[in-house]
Amino acid sequence: MATETITGHASTTLTQLLDDELAFSPSFQGIYSNHLAMALVALDQLGAPPDVLRATFDAHANGEYERRDDRDELEVRRQEVARDGIAATVRVRAAGLVDGPGTALFHPAIRLGYALDVGHQSQVAAALLDWERRHQALPVSEPSPGSRRLVEVAADLAGRPPGTWRRSFDLGGIARRPELGAALAGVALDEHTLDDLSLFAIAAHIAADDFITLHLVTGARAVRTVADWLDGDAAVRLAANTAPVMAVAYAAVGAPHLLGPAELDALRRSPLPSRALVAERAIGDRDPHVVKLTNVALAEEERTSDALYRYAAARVVGLVPPAHQLVERL
Repeated sequence: MATETITGHASTTLTQLLDDELAFSPSFQGIYSNHLAMALVALDQLGAPPDVLRATFDAHANGEYERRDDRDELEVRRQEVARDGIAATVRVRAAGLVDGPGTALFHPAIRLGYALDVGHQSQVAAALLDWERRHQALPVSEPSPGSRRLVEVAADLAGRPPGTWRRSFDLGGIARRPELGAALAGVALDEHTLDDLSLFAIAAHIAADDFITLHLVTGARAVRTVADWLDGDAAVRLAANTAPVMAVAYAAVGAPHLLGPAELDALRRSPLPSRALVAERAIGDRDPHVVKLTNVALAEEERTSDALYRYAAARVVGLVPPAHQLVERL
């Protein structure tokens, strides 16, 4: 089984299924995201055979879904991408969306990142349109930039009195809280911010092991991908606007204390399953969140050589215990 997590192109089967996927709405009731397009690309990048891709598509088509209600508008956008090209379209369209990277828990940005990975023009058009239609910028006061990294922001949030942060999906409500704004004061927004986002996302997810923080890892990867297609100023603004979203999401899971450097190093040194085994387990899982996190974590391990990503991938497919349990055993 292949273990390369980023192929750089779409297989014939994937291309056809992504074309067919455009018949489905990108969301349910305008709120919950349709993961099919993202899962198909992730499975393909994990090395899933064509029959798995087709079965995944058929399971969605045979289940409950909403048909797209913006076919005419999508067709206009598809023609735009065909005429102007992916690069020019993303440079113009995404630049107007960078104030809302966390829209719908990062799903439109994640979908765009996957579409860019495989160069699928129509999926690029669909992802941009979805991001525009559901666009939401969290009501966070613009932080005064400084030299503090997101792990320091996390320490501030985690150090608040017990009960300050209760698990919630009301990200807007959390964003409005003065404690959140105070924690973000002096956060560093510079050429290292993209790396800061990735480092914080994986640390937060390892600590929380939560559905919300899972999206920080996949979201950070998507933001990095999209930023590569933007002009310099827009890319900087995208990264800068993502930092507060990360902090809000971390508070939304209760702001658990992050593992310390020694504990993280212990995880890195722990016996971890092979990439092939992790990928195989993910390909056999029907949960698109499992598939996407595994794909992204293995891709980030390739990019950074950081074994924390292997741990996160192994954890989401059930091959290793929660971090705190594993550290106690080491």
